[in-house]
Amino acid sequence: MILDLADEPEVDLAFVQVVEAARLFARTHGKTLSLSQPASGSLLDVLGRAGFIENASHEDALFWLHKGSAQ
Repeated sequence: MILDLADEPEVDLAFVQVVEAARLFARTHGKTLSLSQPASGSLLDVLGRAGFIENASHEDALFWLHKGSAQ
């Protein structure tokens, strides 16, 4: 499943938590979840404030920022 946030909606930490839960659910059920484009706008701001950018694992950087591999 691809999550399309092209319109850069206003999001908060609850949104990030729901997406993280969906990623975990997908992974445990043999599915994938990806973003159609790297995080930007308010999503990138929330990720930064919550420590997701600074402390990102390789897998998280691939998911949220598309760093290290094309999605």
